[in-house]
Amino acid sequence: MKAPCGSLVAVALLAACWPSPAYAQTAPPAEPPKYQVEARVMVWADIGERQSLPDQEQTINDFLVRRARIIFQGRPSESVSFYLQAGQDNIGGKLLTDDGSIRLKDAYINYRANERLQVTAGQFKIPFLRANLESGFNQLLVDRGTLPSQRPAREGIRDLGAMAWGNVNALQYRVALFDGSDQETRNTESSFRLSTRAAYNWFSREEGLSYAGTYLGARRVLQVAGQLDMQNARLDPRDDGAFQSQKRDYRAFAVEAFFEQAFARAAALTIDGAWVDREDDYLDPGLATRRLQGYYLQGGFLLPGQIGSGRLGFALRREDWDVERDPGETNTSRNTAGLTYYFKGHNRKLQADYTRKHETVELTNNEFRLSAAVIF
Repeated sequence: MKAPCGSLVAVALLAACWPSPAYAQTAPPAEPPKYQVEARVMVWADIGERQSLPDQEQTINDFLVRRARIIFQGRPSESVSFYLQAGQDNIGGKLLTDDGSIRLKDAYINYRANERLQVTAGQFKIPFLRANLESGFNQLLVDRGTLPSQRPAREGIRDLGAMAWGNVNALQYRVALFDGSDQETRNTESSFRLSTRAAYNWFSREEGLSYAGTYLGARRVLQVAGQLDMQNARLDPRDDGAFQSQKRDYRAFAVEAFFEQAFARAAALTIDGAWVDREDDYLDPGLATRRLQGYYLQGGFLLPGQIGSGRLGFALRREDWDVERDPGETNTSRNTAGLTYYFKGHNRKLQADYTRKHETVELTNNEFRLSAAVIF
């Protein structure tokens, strides 16, 4: 599939130039400079059952610091702000692989010409899929789903580059150009990486760079978005072993929707879902094109009132995707159910969830996760 990147870029640039609405007559008073330091810690207990063959199964127990962050951010003037985040992302030394020790995660400067046009430069999140633009500390379940992580890069959801973005009434656009940082030393022939996203909000406007997995009933939101991520002649260290060193023209397209509605006594319903279509067209004409198509759908409900000193919510998620590569096709599905107890919103919470994963080859993996997160 060849995604219509030109049309998306054109829409984004048109949005940037669209005149301001007539009601915006007076500018808000200038705000004084502001600086903030924040620390975040997330600890997991993880029990996983793994099948390597239909008749072979093992249980793996793991206790780990899943995420640790130190964040410096500030706004020295009305038009300039910065964001610096360092930390680590251990995704399970026993269950999966470490992301390394403490390192720089985000480091960018944002220039705001006006509400319709801002420019971000540095290392920041690729504008592809809302789940990846949400903090790992405000997810509806213990962590993001697996489908949003189907990215062709070890650098994960971040890259080095620049992005033009802004808000035109209820529309937010993002057009970003990255260097594909994990390609620099191993593949000098790859092109720049282009990512675009356009989102329209009814009810509350989500105007910032990041979103929340749930606003805990504080906002009424309906967002619909489309996005594209692409890069030519790139490698994929996350592909199947024999194909990791094969250059390919990569394209990924997704459409998604997010809805949150508050009810009496601060109860809230949250629904979030996306459809993803990814294509890897290998430059070697003897290799068949790889195609991934799938969806995830998740929903949560925050119960009314307090239970003890906090709030209780539950959530469900379904993920399903197919990978086609002639002559075969594989299917993977994951079902997750979880509970969250919010002592102080997303700043202090205890979460638990259970996931059952099924693959075409009749392998079933189960995982139970208990997470404690603190932000201060």
